[in-house]
Amino acid sequence: MTMKFNFAILTISAISAAANNDGVQKLITDKAAQVVAAARNEISNIIDNHNPDVNLAAKFVRLGFHDCVGGCDGCVDMTNGDNAGLDVPIEALEPVVDMFAHSGVTRADIWVLAGLEGSFTTQAFGDPENRDFEMEWIGRPNCEDLNKATDCVEDSCSQIRGPHRELPSPNLDTHDLLEFFSNEFGFSDRDTVAIMGAHSLGGLKRENSGYDGTNGWVVNTRLLANQYYGSIVGSTAALKNCDVSADSTEDCVSELKDANKWEQVFIDNSDLSTPNRWEWERSFSLDSHFVMINSDIALVRNLTGLMDTDGRVSTCQWKCNRPVRCGKPACPHAPETISIAAEFASDNGLFLEEFESAFKAMVAHGQYDTSAGCTSPPCTVGAKARRNFKAAQYLRIS
Repeated sequence: MTMKFNFAILTISAISAAANNDGVQKLITDKAAQVVAAARNEISNIIDNHNPDVNLAAKFVRLGFHDCVGGCDGCVDMTNGDNAGLDVPIEALEPVVDMFAHSGVTRADIWVLAGLEGSFTTQAFGDPENRDFEMEWIGRPNCEDLNKATDCVEDSCSQIRGPHRELPSPNLDTHDLLEFFSNEFGFSDRDTVAIMGAHSLGGLKRENSGYDGTNGWVVNTRLLANQYYGSIVGSTAALKNCDVSADSTEDCVSELKDANKWEQVFIDNSDLSTPNRWEWERSFSLDSHFVMINSDIALVRNLTGLMDTDGRVSTCQWKCNRPVRCGKPACPHAPETISIAAEFASDNGLFLEEFESAFKAMVAHGQYDTSAGCTSPPCTVGAKARRNFKAAQYLRIS
């Protein structure tokens, strides 16, 4: 007898009702795990064999985030300029989506799996502190299975015409950054600081985002590590006993703020369709620089009330070691998050652990809960609860 598995509709409750047998449960979940492992291997091969000039692993991580804002559904709105450039990872994954379409692994699952593999494969080779970034659930519905056509852009739901989703502004201050991730994913302050570490991967192009950051945020744009935090945090030696409250005058706060010199620069995009930008740059040669956007700087500087509507910060600067000679005062530190960024800057293993936790919570976004307390399913589960719940619409594979 041949057993057929339709993982997209297979439920934990259905398995229990059909056979109260641990052996049957294990057989089904083991089979699902094998299918996911095979799909993950295909994604790994695509990363390895893709054009080496394209940082595809980083693009998979970015796709995972953009897809999961509003719920991971295998769709983005490519008419939204914030999604510019995502056509590359979407097209790269199409063969894998087609290959496993009849195995119960949806396009939404494949996109999530690509984000997990992109994170996994960019860790330092052989580092004992590396994380597994395992896939935990399959069966996420695609947007065309969840929505009426009129709910999507141009009245047609597809992988490139999903429902409109409001992505975070690049000009968020600390409070707004924390609020966005809390409201969207149920993130704590630590989760938010950790997920921002994804900016250690990839770069920024004027034609996509308006930012001139082809060299990326950090030296090695193909390494998922804590180098991002080390670029915006100074000495962490006295971190343990440091008072980082807003009105603190302790020397340790000055030491935390005394990081690499960043200067805000205007980017004129009048020759393109992207908006003009203000970005923070740190030069490393005569004609090359690293980049940060205001939302990155918000992890260590409190820019509340200091940003113009276009993102310009005109009343303070990154740091001022000699107040008498400075034209503008130093921007105040961000008391909610600077110490967390400093912790990650000093401990790569801690960063990877908390980044993995936040990323896996993010890619569970939008799962439906039919447990007690959800009176009108489907219900979106908060991030903390989501890590432990048993979702009837999904098959847990790990």
